[in-house]
Amino acid sequence: MKLTKRQEAELVTAIQGRGEVPLKFAYLGEGAGKWDKIAKDRSEGGGINSVEGNLLKKRINDFISTLNTSKGVNLVDIGCGNGSPACPIIEELLSRNIKVTYVPMDISSDMLELSTKTISQKFEGIESKPIEIDFELGQFSDVMYDIKQNGSVNLMIFLGSTLGNHSDLTRVLSNFRDSMTSKDYLIVGVELTNLTKVSKIIPHYEGDNVKNLVTHTLKYLKVDHYEVEASWNEKYSQIEMRAKITNPIEVQVSSEKFTLEKDESILLARSIKFTEYAVTKLFSDVGFRTELLTTSEDRGYILTMVQPTRYSI
Repeated sequence: MKLTKRQEAELVTAIQGRGEVPLKFAYLGEGAGKWDKIAKDRSEGGGINSVEGNLLKKRINDFISTLNTSKGVNLVDIGCGNGSPACPIIEELLSRNIKVTYVPMDISSDMLELSTKTISQKFEGIESKPIEIDFELGQFSDVMYDIKQNGSVNLMIFLGSTLGNHSDLTRVLSNFRDSMTSKDYLIVGVELTNLTKVSKIIPHYEGDNVKNLVTHTLKYLKVDHYEVEASWNEKYSQIEMRAKITNPIEVQVSSEKFTLEKDESILLARSIKFTEYAVTKLFSDVGFRTELLTTSEDRGYILTMVQPTRYSI
């Protein structure tokens, strides 16, 4: 794991300013492999990746029929993970003889390598254009413009309920919107709030694989005296994973030194659970128009396809 100067500054600011270690840094280096283990677990036994995949397969025809695919599709997989969630879409596009370019986009070069390998092994001969970028930092319209110079359409996907991991949802979605034209589409999958199931969900965040991932950055910082617990924050409708420091420890990031005190609580990860209303309102407020929306049978998961709204003055 190696951080840039900007990332080091962001990490220090986050810890000292709001008591948080941004989860995105956990995906760097060996963290990519740790996430892969979690993703594989979530794809089996009814996990959210499994639910999302089944829902996507069920409604994929509706999503794709909306696109103008005559000159091909650039599937922009934002926060790509191991690439598996994109497979149902690629499979359907190829079955229709539509040219597909897979464009994984992630902060982690290791994650990009992992996703590209997954897709190339499953779909022989498919072209991939991995892009290493931190999409939280701003819009990336230059990248989106460059990949469709041949007249192809951009279909962005943000799956795995990844949206709920971010502290500033509006900023993330605004970056997406500002990187799109009115001909581009975005598909987002998120887990919905079901308070009756909270007690059943929390154990999924208490396994060793999850703890190994979310503490990856703490280990990089050589913080080794803490206890990790998962809890439900009703005010923000989110599951939180926090590290409680058990002994004072001095931390050094580059030339910056500071102390984490005993009993200090550090937020390692959040997973926001949405209501259907909250999802649609969020997209509308940011400046998206909902093209399609579908939920799982138990209404525990939602997929929505949106486009930027063009306002007339």
